[in-house]
Amino acid sequence: MREIENKEYIRSFIENSVFPDRKMRKIHKKAYEIANDNRKFEISNYWKRANYYWLFLFHYSGKNEYLCKNSEIIVGVTCLGFLTALAWHLSNIGSKQWQENWENHVYGLEESITGPLYKTTSNEKTWSVSKINEFVSLFSVIAWIILGVKTVQMFFCYPLAFIAYFLAIGLIASVFYFFGKGLVKSKKIQWFRIGED
Repeated sequence: MREIENKEYIRSFIENSVFPDRKMRKIHKKAYEIANDNRKFEISNYWKRANYYWLFLFHYSGKNEYLCKNSEIIVGVTCLGFLTALAWHLSNIGSKQWQENWENHVYGLEESITGPLYKTTSNEKTWSVSKINEFVSLFSVIAWIILGVKTVQMFFCYPLAFIAYFLAIGLIASVFYFFGKGLVKSKKIQWFRIGED
């Protein structure tokens, strides 16, 4: 990947356009509309995902009180709680990156269409709702780790149990870290027409 200047960014919509009408303004406006729609889509999906993880974590936390008598199950539930909290936190980070990606497209394209609408605010400093949600999900991860340690301590008072617990959450975190990231790279797209050999 290489960094490009704003002029090259704008020019890329005109020179590489697949639109039959190559008029700059029309293409520019269409790119802006698509970027803005994708931005709205990412914001909507961000909160849908947050609600999804909140429901799972609420469900797991309720299971802890109900299953307190079976030590193996409660340790398993705390591992599931950790897994869900970590997935939530990483999803928050990924969703925010995609939202910012489309916001940057809107910022780059909006000047000649709406003026600096998204770049202008009446607040010098404000709270970021998505950043607060990201911190809540991080604290949820930490809380589930602590809850797991306390659970292991309460039911299994020997060091091997702590090692097994930390190996389990380390394995979960490693799987997310090594296999959960997507790569932005160029790819060759092949098209096929049905019925023509």
